[in-house]
Formats: sequence, structure tokens, C-alpha cells
Amino acid sequence: MPSAAPSESEIRDWCLDYLRRTIDDAKIAVAPDIAFSEMGLDSARSAYFIVELEEWLGAELHAEIAFDHPTIAELARHIAERQQPGNAG
Repeated sequence: MPSAAPSESEIRDWCLDYLRRTIDDAKIAVAPDIAFSEMGLDSARSAYFIVELEEWLGAELHAEIAFDHPTIAELARHIAERQQPGNAG
């Protein structure tokens, strides 16, 4: 877990590292702008990914966040913006 609210780039790097470690197919590219669905994340794998991300962040995320923000780049940007003072959502 990060000691302070992680930056967008730290969140993006964590997601990239996690997905590279957990996706078993070398033919599947993992990159910030590739859709989670193209990386083979179905609803079950997305749920597990989000749980792991929540644990790392120390913050609760809604279950549909990976569908609302379907790439690592979009997800990292959303989470980083949400953590800024004055942002509740």
C-alpha cells in the first residue's frame, strides 16, 4: 500500500505490473491504452483485479469501475483525480 495517495503514474504502473504478472498468455499485449476486454479481463477477472487494486490503494472502488474506465490509463486518471482534495467521486 502506498504511504500517501498515489499519483496517476504510480497507479498506472501498479496496474501494468499486476496485469503483466497475472495474464498467462504471452500473445496478449498489456499497455495503458488497451481495453481491459482486449487483455482478456472478463467480469470475474476484473473483479479480482479491482479487489487487489483496492487493497493496494487502501480505498474502496465500485465494482463497475473497470467497465466505466476501460483502459489502465483511464482508470489511473480517474482514481488519481478522485483522490484530489475536494473530489468526492
